[in-house]
Amino acid sequence: MRQLAGLFLLCAVSGTSLAQDQGGEGTEAAKRVPLKTDLLDGAYLPGLKSVVVTGHHGVVGQLKVSDDAAKLELLAKHPDEDFTCLEAISDSMVLIGSATGKVYSYDGATITELASLSEFNEPVLDIAHDGNNIWVVGARGLIAHSTDGKKFDAVEVKDISQPLATFPDVKPADYYMGVSNISADTVQFNATVNGKPAVADTDYTLYPDEGFVQVANQLDANPAPTITFKFNPGPPFRIGDVSWNVVLVANGKVTIGGEFGMVLQSEDGGASWVRRDTRIVPHEPEPAYWLGGTTNGDQIWLVGAAGISEVSHDGGVTWTNNPAPGREGIFGITLLPDGKPLIAGAVGLIGVLDGDSWKLADRTQLHLLSWLKTPVVMPDGSILVLGGRATAIRYKDGAWTRVPVDL
Repeated sequence: MRQLAGLFLLCAVSGTSLAQDQGGEGTEAAKRVPLKTDLLDGAYLPGLKSVVVTGHHGVVGQLKVSDDAAKLELLAKHPDEDFTCLEAISDSMVLIGSATGKVYSYDGATITELASLSEFNEPVLDIAHDGNNIWVVGARGLIAHSTDGKKFDAVEVKDISQPLATFPDVKPADYYMGVSNISADTVQFNATVNGKPAVADTDYTLYPDEGFVQVANQLDANPAPTITFKFNPGPPFRIGDVSWNVVLVANGKVTIGGEFGMVLQSEDGGASWVRRDTRIVPHEPEPAYWLGGTTNGDQIWLVGAAGISEVSHDGGVTWTNNPAPGREGIFGITLLPDGKPLIAGAVGLIGVLDGDSWKLADRTQLHLLSWLKTPVVMPDGSILVLGGRATAIRYKDGAWTRVPVDL
């Protein structure tokens, strides 16, 4: 799971596409679509009356969508960059992130470099904004904040607070916190053995760098053992070396997620951070790898590798696992007007969660030969899902249709 998110997506694209010899109408045309027209991200801009799209090989431009087709108009002069993500910051402008850690603006006619955020050219992987607050995240701990879209300040995430967490059992075992680099002097482990406080290095041993507590003697079940502490992100002994793949901003609260299953939140502009979605397990953890998300008020959704997705209905304090639509990675998500989530992912995965099950589109019927990533909300309430090989799929009134893209 140490791949960077951008490389993870590329691996998913190249390793899990549908077979090239799949039959069906439109297949031969799909085979001829150049790979350089992969659409990694997009957003509808009312001021331009089009969907602004970005992708690798300098792809940036506008997708003019009609009822039954779309015309892709690419910007002729552009930086020699792989563009990784975008965020609409007004009705006629987007910010674009690149694979070399740069941020650009694009107004429908001109693309302009605004900032270089990574000393080592690590990729920007997501951008979000809420009013005047713009947040950028990426690989190797990249986080930056701007209030004007021009000057970006680096944000250091450290001394993260772990809220009070209860152990799932009291039997002797190695209980993993799901994080590493714990500050030992901040740990408050409350447990008893036969009614007396548990003794460090006798009843239990803390391994702060690796992030687990080794319980040697059975603890009392009442009161249940609990723990709080502060920690730094990243793998053991490599503080800060974590890929932040998704950032969400709403009502002044910033939520970030990525490697190692970590979900962090800040309500003071990044000065302090709190860990969410905590799990303590009596075995080596298998953390999620978050790749995308969306938010609407107090509702927050996160999606990731291997078909995992979770939702919080209280602003991120508690989380619920959703059923998996399969083992394919989920790259993007949006919410329909009725609140149901629509997802897009590897191997042409697209579907809507209805109750406790996913209603997935028929990939063969839609002649899908590539991954899908970005659901775009259109003015008529439909959703246009964009992906590799200039693929565009419309979801409207419960039906999926393919929208041919004229290059």
